[in-house]
Amino acid sequence: MKVQLKKYAVALAECLKTEKDKNEIERKIQNLFKILAKNKQSKSIGRFEKEFKIVWREVNGQLEVLVTLPYAPTDEDKMSLVKLLSEALNKEIILNVKVDEAVIGGMKIEFDDCIIDATVQKNLELLKQSINS
Repeated sequence: MKVQLKKYAVALAECLKTEKDKNEIERKIQNLFKILAKNKQSKSIGRFEKEFKIVWREVNGQLEVLVTLPYAPTDEDKMSLVKLLSEALNKEIILNVKVDEAVIGGMKIEFDDCIIDATVQKNLELLKQSINS
């Protein structure tokens, strides 16, 4: 019976959560890869990183957020945004910023399956729809 990658990822994340010794961390990861190979799941190793990243963030209360802006924000802007999002979502925020000059103003925030589109373009589209209705 093959164990799902997510179960391996959860087990590894749980055992690494409090581990501080770099050598011990490496040993545990190597042991997992040996188990995958022994169970004829070595082809799964390439997909394991993505699954582990998701699980690791869940276990540690982290959330990856993509913010699209029309300009590159200052470090102060980023810190303010992280603070606001962290308070609103009750998670540690890992902020990724995408600069898109096609965005006239406002911002678009994406995380998990949520998209908050507060761009000028989206607001204009909504206004146009309400006028045409």
